[in-house]
Amino acid sequence: MAWDERYFGRDAADRLRRALMEPQPVTLHQDAAEITARAVVQGTASGILMGGNLNLIGRAIGWACPNFDGILFLEAVDTEIGQIDGVLTQLRRAGCLNGLKGVAVGQFIRSAEPKPGKWSVIDVLYDHFAAWGVPVLGGLPVGHGPHPPTIPLGTMATLDTAARTLTIDPGVR
Repeated sequence: MAWDERYFGRDAADRLRRALMEPQPVTLHQDAAEITARAVVQGTASGILMGGNLNLIGRAIGWACPNFDGILFLEAVDTEIGQIDGVLTQLRRAGCLNGLKGVAVGQFIRSAEPKPGKWSVIDVLYDHFAAWGVPVLGGLPVGHGPHPPTIPLGTMATLDTAARTLTIDPGVR
């Protein structure tokens, strides 16, 4: 994919450079304008940040069950409510979430927007994760939207719903 200056911009390029070259933590702040911002279950959690695009995670379960023993990061684009529910159900039933400590929810673009009388992504997230008793922080401005930040996966992270932040240790030393 070519770099599109209008979509990514200089700020995204600078954040990518810093994530790849500077040993500084990355802190994401909840954006109240994101559709997932209402997905909050109070608490704090620390652990290895893993995850990514919900559909790709769901496809991996057929040949390997990743152990999300830490903080699960989720984002999606063009994903229907049934797909979201199906992947989350599959992750839970396969035992992939047995060590889950928290959930960081990024952008769900064109995915299960609220409609009168229909479940939204918020409803599905609450249905799956509220009963688990783990903190959930939605509204993180990362995913397939314009001007995306770069976040390292596989590093320690701290989710804090009171501060409305996800702080990720650097991916480089």
